[in-house]
Amino acid sequence: FPDENVGDEITQFLNVLFGNVSMFGNVQIDAVDWQKLPKSLFNGPKFGIDGVRELLGIKTRRALSCTALKPLGSDSKTLADFAHAFANGGIDIIKDDHGLANQSSSPFSERLKFCTDAIREANEKTGGNSVYFPNITADGQELFDRYEQAYEAGAGGVLVSPHLTGLAALHQLATSDIPLPIMAHPSFSGSALSLHGNGLNLAFLYGDLWRALGADFSIYPNAGGRFSFTPEQCHAVNDRCRTSDSPFKSVFPTPGGGIQRSTIPNLLKSYGPDTVFLVGGSLYQHPKGVEYASAEIMEILTRKLDN
Repeated sequence: FPDENVGDEITQFLNVLFGNVSMFGNVQIDAVDWQKLPKSLFNGPKFGIDGVRELLGIKTRRALSCTALKPLGSDSKTLADFAHAFANGGIDIIKDDHGLANQSSSPFSERLKFCTDAIREANEKTGGNSVYFPNITADGQELFDRYEQAYEAGAGGVLVSPHLTGLAALHQLATSDIPLPIMAHPSFSGSALSLHGNGLNLAFLYGDLWRALGADFSIYPNAGGRFSFTPEQCHAVNDRCRTSDSPFKSVFPTPGGGIQRSTIPNLLKSYGPDTVFLVGGSLYQHPKGVEYASAEIMEILTRKLDN
């Protein structure tokens, strides 16, 4: 198709890229030449790796830690208590589980206040700079309203599932005036992947496309967990998130799903310091509690790697 068919809309770009052809078999999208598209079409992330480090006050080039507040069904006070403990242990980013939305057990506005207050209190005690990323994934205008609410409440960023909200909505968030980084979650994206010969190459989706749309962090299922991604596929995502060949700021690959405390040292050597490690269940399962487990993770990420 001629480049002009794309016009100036992301929805039309996606339509040209993989519209009707998505219903054929054995078609895989591997890459896009971003330089051929109108420069106004994609802006990429607001912050990227360097901007996030500056925002979090991390002056050394080390990997970042992230965990998720859970389980679904917990009330806001329980989730805030976990957030406080994680922050006491030094976890950099404490995000909502992607299943936390606006349920009656923990309404969005209430959870936002409880968790930001809890983490702020912990930071004041420890001198740390942990941040809370609420899940703002929602229908229509509510997505943007929650983004603004998160900023006004003092959140450090937000979690979004762009395949639920719509991919163009991710770009709208990233180009808004609200200065909060965005972490993209892969919920509902599996059907778009070329895992069975038809769809988007997963490195292209989680690395190139989300980066172009404005994600500062790209969560993907790590090898060795409960998903089927191979180490080679994970490295390909990492490379696409950070390559200097892209016209957009580099972003943090954020492997998650089954990462254990015991596997982080090897993953760190393999993936490098420009990575965010998302550790969930492993922290909750620690016999000494989540605060102790969090401190263990931070000790691993802040000590010098052996040459």
